[in-house]
Amino acid sequence: MKINIEYDSHKYEIDSDNGVDISIPVKFNEDENPKFYDTSNPKKHYYESAGVEYNINMGAGCSVPLVTMNIHCSGTHTETANHVIKNAPTISDIKKINFIPSQLISIAPEQGTNEGYHSNINESDWVITKNNLMKSLNNIDDFIDSLIIRTLPNEENKKIKNYNSGDHPFLSNEAISFLKSIGIKHIVIDTPSIDKFDDGGKLGNHKIFFTNDDKSTNKNTVTELAFIPNHCVDGIYLLCIGVPNFKLDAAPSRPIIYKIK
Repeated sequence: MKINIEYDSHKYEIDSDNGVDISIPVKFNEDENPKFYDTSNPKKHYYESAGVEYNINMGAGCSVPLVTMNIHCSGTHTETANHVIKNAPTISDIKKINFIPSQLISIAPEQGTNEGYHSNINESDWVITKNNLMKSLNNIDDFIDSLIIRTLPNEENKKIKNYNSGDHPFLSNEAISFLKSIGIKHIVIDTPSIDKFDDGGKLGNHKIFFTNDDKSTNKNTVTELAFIPNHCVDGIYLLCIGVPNFKLDAAPSRPIIYKIK
């Protein structure tokens, strides 16, 4: 189905049948999931009542699975300011998450940056810098409420990678402030966090992105542990962030991007 969308007096066309899912499937009771801090896997068992296990594979009339998972550490998820700030918006408070004007960029993180961070940056750290972003976004127009960041190299093992065995790329403080300054309200990234693996528990980039200049909290979102296939070319898209209506700081999500015709 072809859909015409008008944004800022310009008309854009997408094919709703050709969206690309950039989430990582959650596998239950299996070891093929990404891991970040928590090394456990999402688990599934079935509701039992009066001696009946509600599992059609065990002869029940229907299946009623009960699942346990670490939302932040084992798959694609979207989070809000409530992740790091008390009394801030939760996922259920975020309304405008469909057909978000977005740009997809591919970035090779740098080592040895001079840009700042709220904890130590080591020479071995891979950092997404403001300089990286400015080079990749030098031709942007106003069609960019969301930024989708694909880190290079983009390997399939991101879908099952154990990030506890090596530090992941993260953004400098200047990079986050720059994104806010150009009006980015939603970040989608294929790393487990926009912050360093261990920043002393400060989560400084999160707090910068979720806090307005007047110190109030906003309704921005950060989606982490996405996976953007290589066949998706850099450029402009419309993004739909699929999240359940959870009264939580975060929820598993299924972002889908639609290439602009």
